[in-house]
Amino acid sequence: MKRSPADLRPLLAIRPLRTATACGVGATACSRLADSPLWHGRARELGRWTAARQLRGRHAGLWSYEFDVQTRWGYYPSSMPNIVATTFCADGCLDSGTLNGSGAERLAAGLLDGLYTGTHFAYTPASGTLIHNANLMGAALATRLAHLDGMPRPIAARLLDAARTAVSATVAGQRPDGAWPYGTSASLGWVDGFHTGYVLLRLDAAARGLGLEHDKAIDSGVRYYLDHLFDGPVPRYYADEKPGRRGRMCTDPNNDATAVRMATWAEEHGYVRPGFAERVLAAVSRFVPEQPRRPGPPVRRSPRWSLAPLLDALTALQTARSA
Repeated sequence: MKRSPADLRPLLAIRPLRTATACGVGATACSRLADSPLWHGRARELGRWTAARQLRGRHAGLWSYEFDVQTRWGYYPSSMPNIVATTFCADGCLDSGTLNGSGAERLAAGLLDGLYTGTHFAYTPASGTLIHNANLMGAALATRLAHLDGMPRPIAARLLDAARTAVSATVAGQRPDGAWPYGTSASLGWVDGFHTGYVLLRLDAAARGLGLEHDKAIDSGVRYYLDHLFDGPVPRYYADEKPGRRGRMCTDPNNDATAVRMATWAEEHGYVRPGFAERVLAAVSRFVPEQPRRPGPPVRRSPRWSLAPLLDALTALQTARSA
């Protein structure tokens, strides 16, 4: 279905689905432009809907995908929360001001009791494997929650302790060349672009919130990212990937969007020359499907929330340029 020139979903009775993760990312993106009443209203609407999808019961306070997931390393059903959905949804709610005090406390309790293993934050409650981008998403979120006004001090202290331990685990897992593999098990040794971007963005956020000095790890990681996960301004999906037989490299909407977001961040931190983010945006724009001339939905190139990260990257770039 992902590669078909025609949209096969109606034939297979697959209906359009609103996901909390996409709405959370969208709420964060819209919040950057909240000086405009229009964008402020969009952020609040998306944030309220995302907050309403916060889980209750056994996994109270967390978020899950609305569909079952099978990856190369594991399976988890829609009823099970995961750290990626939880982080993007929580950030969207916090950025848009739509998560109240009790909701934030439930989130903190769920994060500590359901996803923290004692050494790192797990991808799901059923998996103890250290996956670096997921671990740092948890660490950055825990740090942010700990600094919220009204967060009880004992919970805040636990959040900060967990975040410090989690950050140390991923910093220790960095390779000598500056790269981070996806995870620590033998089958998770690949290095790709958007997960590396997640690691760097969340490591920077967590380290700043914790008052830790991890400039060496970040500098080394950024150098690897720029040297091995870009071909000029074109983002590579896998490290040192070469064009295939048709002269193309693997493209993915989330990887392209994260490349624009990372290029903006790298400019702000002085890693690249001004204008690099626009060059990356121009390179990836040709991969974004255009709206068809006839009424109807565009061909869906990805089974997940793929345009929301692009909106996030575009608003981050716009905000940086406005500043």
